[in-house]
Amino acid sequence: YVMNADGSDQSRLTNNPASDFWPDWSPDGSKIAFTSDREGNLEIYVMNVDGTDLANLTNNPDLDWQPDWSPDGSKIAFTSERDGNLEIYVMDRTGQNQRNITNHPFTDTNPSWSPAGRKICFSSYRDDSEEIYVMDSNGKNQHNITNQPSADSNPSWSPDGSRIAFQSNRDGNLEIYVMDSNGN
Repeated sequence: YVMNADGSDQSRLTNNPASDFWPDWSPDGSKIAFTSDREGNLEIYVMNVDGTDLANLTNNPDLDWQPDWSPDGSKIAFTSERDGNLEIYVMDRTGQNQRNITNHPFTDTNPSWSPAGRKICFSSYRDDSEEIYVMDSNGKNQHNITNQPSADSNPSWSPDGSRIAFQSNRDGNLEIYVMDSNGN
């Protein structure tokens, strides 16, 4: 569905018995990437903002989900299980050139591009608990920025790139936290 920011004018875009979820607008506002299980497994799809011109971008027998457009709209980061564990992948906006950029034996999920497009933050289970990591957009220089025994996940950059919002259970239940983009 789409709607105005005040909740009015709600309009259904997909009409399929399968689940369609995790929508993400392209930066120019012309496309929506989303996850669907309409092929029997989770795939990344893209469509026009009016629901037309639907295309399966990943078309892979393994789990592909959590799309996130790069700020310039040329790429989409996503989570995939095609290497036997959940990893962060990047592909062109057309679905071409899909490549694993985390290449790590532990679970990596929830990619989020920085506003400048030079970094991607993500959740990882590398350190005995779920943590927030940041890396260059090509997958290099991966490093943990939360370092807590609690579960920290679902990172999202602020519009100016100086802060990262995330969820954490460090106080006993899931709450929203904000930190500097370097983890302070």
